[in-house]
Amino acid sequence: MSQSQHDQALIHQAQAGNKVAFNTLYQMHQSRVRTLVAKYAQDADDLEDLQQTVFVKAFLGIKRFRGDAAFTTWLTRIAINVGTTHLRSLRTQRNRQTKLEQLPEQQPENTPEDMTLKHEQLRLVKQGIRSLPKPQRRAVWLRYMKDFSYQEIVQELNVPLGTVKIWLHRGKHQLKRELEKLMLLQMETGMNV
Repeated sequence: MSQSQHDQALIHQAQAGNKVAFNTLYQMHQSRVRTLVAKYAQDADDLEDLQQTVFVKAFLGIKRFRGDAAFTTWLTRIAINVGTTHLRSLRTQRNRQTKLEQLPEQQPENTPEDMTLKHEQLRLVKQGIRSLPKPQRRAVWLRYMKDFSYQEIVQELNVPLGTVKIWLHRGKHQLKRELEKLMLLQMETGMNV
């Protein structure tokens, strides 16, 4: 069986839901994807996030892969899209930060209103995290509230790095949706949720 035929067999198995086949594809292509997304990463955690995002997108989209192009071409396109989106997001954040820094200071920091707003935002974030499924809740809490590195989370939770990445990826997206719901509900009721 040629390499191309072997790839096609793995792709068909992965499309049928075989996670072992997809894991084999992951093992075969992870270094190539890592090299591609390294151009877009700011640090090691960024690199891990980008690589994980590429493979999550590939896993979720494998059933739509038609084979019109080589699998590596399809995976490369996903990696470039993920990297480009990441850079666009970084530019947007920098632009916002620059605009904020250019605003004239009108009030001293930490006014009572600022403290109340920060306290309320933190309360909503904690409430959102509590709504996550337990594995995601623990991983998100350690990463974003306790500022643990990926390796520290792996050691704390005693799970593989790939599992931590998936929990964080899913947890971030679910937390975002939950916070949007909580803030909308709070605006509608005008009260604490």
